Parts: sequence; structure tokens; C-alpha cells
Amino acid sequence: MKAVKQRGSLFRTGNLLLKNPMGFLFLFAIALIMGCAAPILSSIPEKASLPQGPKAKEEAPLDPQAYYYYALANLEELRGNLDAAIDYQRKAVGYDPRSPFLRTQLASFYLRKGQWREAITEAEEALIIDPEYIRAHLLMAAAYVNLRNARAAEAHYKRVIEIDKGRIEAYIHLGNLYTEGRSYAEALEVYNQLLKVDPNSHLARYYIGRIYLEMKLPGYAREYFLEALAREPDFDAAISALGYSYEVEERYEEAKATYQKALEADPQNKEIRERLAQVYIRQKDFASALKEYRLLLEEEPNNLALKNRMGLVFYEEGSYLEAARTFQEVLAKDPHNRDARYYLALAFEEMKRYDEALVELDRIPKDHPHFLDALIHKGYIYGQKGQYGEAVAAFQRALAMKPQDGNLHFLLGITLLQNKDFPAAVSSLEKAVSLDPKNASYHYQLGAAYERSRQIEKAEGEFKQTLELNPKHADAYNYLGYMYAEEGIKLDESVALVKKALELEPNNGAFVDSLGWAYFKKGMLEEALGEIQRAVELTQGKDAVILEHLGDVYYRKGMVREALKEWQRSLELDPKNEDLRKKLEKAQAEISREGQ
Repeated sequence: MKAVKQRGSLFRTGNLLLKNPMGFLFLFAIALIMGCAAPILSSIPEKASLPQGPKAKEEAPLDPQAYYYYALANLEELRGNLDAAIDYQRKAVGYDPRSPFLRTQLASFYLRKGQWREAITEAEEALIIDPEYIRAHLLMAAAYVNLRNARAAEAHYKRVIEIDKGRIEAYIHLGNLYTEGRSYAEALEVYNQLLKVDPNSHLARYYIGRIYLEMKLPGYAREYFLEALAREPDFDAAISALGYSYEVEERYEEAKATYQKALEADPQNKEIRERLAQVYIRQKDFASALKEYRLLLEEEPNNLALKNRMGLVFYEEGSYLEAARTFQEVLAKDPHNRDARYYLALAFEEMKRYDEALVELDRIPKDHPHFLDALIHKGYIYGQKGQYGEAVAAFQRALAMKPQDGNLHFLLGITLLQNKDFPAAVSSLEKAVSLDPKNASYHYQLGAAYERSRQIEKAEGEFKQTLELNPKHADAYNYLGYMYAEEGIKLDESVALVKKALELEPNNGAFVDSLGWAYFKKGMLEEALGEIQRAVELTQGKDAVILEHLGDVYYRKGMVREALKEWQRSLELDPKNEDLRKKLEKAQAEISREGQ
């Protein structure tokens, strides 16, 4: 028995997944570029006042020579020359080695240079001189944070609080340290201690709200943000966090109102305007989002990150040409902007400008975060161009990077299926199913691969498994019903299955043809003719298989000239169909004999 002819819908599910191989929602890409996590400050807001506390010590007078080199060090620091600043500061320490202030200043230069160990060494020397020198403790804590030694950092922050209970930044940094380590109970305890020290602290309330956001309790978080804003109405971080607390609950209108109110008071607030643009994107109000980005670009015309975001919004709204132009503008100013190049390739792909897309994708380097995505898109594009060898190679390269990714085995499998390498397709799709046995699409395409490789019972099992996982999988109903018809088995079930598919998609031409073909196999020629004629109308006469079926029905009814006409139309669409060519020649010979 011959294999079932490839249907118009056979690879539909697979192609959809190929189109979006990453989750490939650009909303997600925009969120990543914008930093869509809760707007949390890693340091103390600029508007925070930091009282020194009752035990803050005054600095000792400096040796005149030490002061001279200290001044030179500060001058070099202002010039941005940290190496020279360090050299001068060392000389200052040499003239006054017992000054904890000078040693701590040297430690601060090392800290800015990223020389954490050297910073710790100098701060330790300062603490030998004065164990209660708060600035040295804070610098050591910061260095240990950068060395990922949370316990050591914690000890120094706690020591600062012991020395000076009014030292607010120590509470903030210690609370942040606990929050970063997801020790939320300890962080809350620290901020509540701060509230005892300063009952009016808007900072403590903000950071407590921040923790509740991290704990996915936006309602509790909102209470603290509102309390912080009641004490400090212009506290931008709290405004942004308040709006975000609405966003995470998908209460976009309230988030929007929060940001809009803030912008009325401060139209120049870029962070709030960006959050508002993000809300518009989530509401798919792309025109309003673009308006906000244009306002931001008026203030920062050379901000290429903003240009990239605009390009992504154009892409998301389907304005692919505008998206491509925007990304090209970015690349004209910054040829090494890898995000712009990647998304330019995707815009070209959507416009079916495949060769241009491939040029850009080929330029994505291996260390780019989207390199794997680029390989997958290349595989899809090559498949669309019918260059299956190149498509297979791209997916295999991707699999070498991520061998346990079921979706990559799936994409490779359906590409091999399109290339008619059925045994290899079966192998890849079996691997995909083994990695994700609950994925209906994987089972469906494995069923197609089994059917194409003439393993009919296995194909039947996979299609049934597909329908167990997804009872609304119209393609699986259709394929199973069509396969039964083509094999000449279970014809009543064949009709019932295809009718199920048509309940889900009543105007799917391929499904209507399948029903007609099932009737044809049952010998119900009038019913078959009506359905297949309707299928031809639905597909506008552009499906070679359906036209061949119409010819088959006409021929069975003895209407040889009509059959000949439909077969000729089919052969024009599928000139490599040798079986059809033989049928056509046979019909032509019959007509010739009739004329003799």
C-alpha cells in the first residue's frame, strides 16, 4: 500500500513552533531589554538623607605631607585616573600610616578599581588602628559582597549597627544582602529594626514592600509603598514599585494611572515613562508605547537602547519594515550592536526576506546570548527555502549545544520529515517524545513520521495519544481519519474522525477533502464529489492533492474528460508526481480509443 500523500495541514503545527522556536514572544524580549523585573534599587536612593549617628567619629588631623598627597589623589580621582590616585594615596599613607581615614580612602580607590582583596587589606589596617572605624567596616562589607562572601559582609554590617544604631545605610545594605540571598525573614527583621530607630523612615517601608514583591505578595507590598509615598511623595523608586505591584497582578489600568499621575508631577522622569511604555505594550497599545519612546528619544536622541526598544515595539505590532529600519539606524551608529542585528534578522524573516535574514544571523557571534536562537531561526529559514540539508545542519549545531532539549529534537525531526528522510525523522521525534512525553505536538509529528515510513499501527497509536493529550487537536483527527481512508480500513471511523476535525475547523479545505476522500473509499461517489468540489473552492484550486482527488472521483463516475482536466491542473502544480502522470496518460489513451 502506498503512503498517505502529504496534506496541506501536515506540517502546520510544526511550522508554528518553528516560527516561534524560543517562546519567541517579543513582549518577552522587550521585557528583558527594559529590565522588567521589579524596579528594585541596589543602593540607597539619591534623595535619602543618611545621618551619621551619635557615635560617628571626626577624622584626625592629617600630616601636612600626607594631606598634600591626599589632595593630589583626590584630584586624579576627579580626572578619572584611579591608578594615579592610588599611587598618591599610598604616599599619603606612607606619611601618616596611623591614619584610619587615609587607609580607608585608599581602600575605597581599590574598591572602585575592582581590586577587592587590596581594599580589604587596607580596611583591615584601618580597623587595627581603630576597631570602631565605621567607614572601614562599610568598605570591607562592600568588598566581601563583591567576593560573594555574604557571611563576612553580614558581620561587618552588623558591627556598624552595634557601633552606631543610627547608621541607616548599614540597615539598608544588610537588608539588601539578606534579600539577595532570599533570606526574607532576616531582611524583614532588619528593616523593622530600622523602623524602631526611625519610625518615620520611608526607606524602611520601601524595602519591606520590595521584599513582599519578591515573595509574590503584591498586595502587602503595595501597602508599604503607599506608606513610603505618604512620607516622601516624590520618592521615584516607590512610585515605580507601586506601579509594578499592579503590573504583576495584571491590573494594567491601575498601573497606568499610577505612572501617568507621577509623570504629571514630573514629566522628565525617564524611569516612570519607560514603565508606562511597558504597560502600554502589555495592553498591546503599541501606538501609545511608541509615543512614550519618542518622547524619551527627544530627550536622548542618541540613546540606542531606546531605539532598540522602539524597533521591538514595531516588530510586535507587525510593522516589520519600520522595525527593520529602526534596527538599521542603530547599526549605522553602532555596527557592533548585537541585539539590533539579531532582531533585524527576525524582522527580515517575517518579511520573507530570507537571504538578508541569513546574512544577519550569520553575523551573530558564538558568545551572543541569542546565538542558539539564531541557529534555530536559520534552521527554520533554510526549511522555508527548501534547503533541508542546511536546515538539518543548523538544528544539529543547536543540539550540540543543548542535547537534552526536546524542542530541538522536534524541530530537527519535522525538518527531516519535510526532507522525506523518514527513518531519521522517526529517530529524532522519538527522542523528542521521550524528553517530553506530555507534548501533544511531538506525538502528532511522530505519528506523521511513522505513517510516512509505513508503520501504520505505530502511527495510529501516536495520533490517539495526541488526542488524549489534546482533545481539540484538529490535525490529529484529520490525519488519523485520512490515514484510515487511504488504507481502506475503519472507514466509518474515518468519516467520524474527519467530521470531528471539521467541527473544530469547518472551513479547512484539507479537512473537507479528507471527508470527501473517506466517502470515495466507501463508494459514496455523489457525497465525495460534493465535498471535494467544496474543498477545491476553499483552497482556490491551488492544492495539487485535492485536484487529483477530484479527478479520481470523476474518473470513477465515468467522467473521463472531466477527470483528465483536473489531473492536468494537479500536474501543473506538482510536475514531479509520476503516479499522476501515468493516470493522465491512461485517461488520454482511453479518450483516444473512444474517438477511433
